Amino acid sequence: MDKPTTYQIKVRGHLDAAWAEWFENLTISNQEGGEALLTGYLQDQAALQGVLKRISDLGLILISVNAAAEEEGEE
Repeated sequence: MDKPTTYQIKVRGHLDAAWAEWFENLTISNQEGGEALLTGYLQDQAALQGVLKRISDLGLILISVNAAAEEEGEE
């Protein structure tokens, strides 16, 4: 069963903060080297797949997808 998770998704290219709503309200942080980091909480795997599809639809190059470490005691 999917559960809400915090993700960090890195793509090549800078993004304007106006794209945040289109990317499930993930926080967009442009980094040195021409990369953008999208960070935030996604409800389930379907939401993650939706964000990844949007990245693909824009022709952005996906660098990495990382789920935040779960805290001890969570089930």
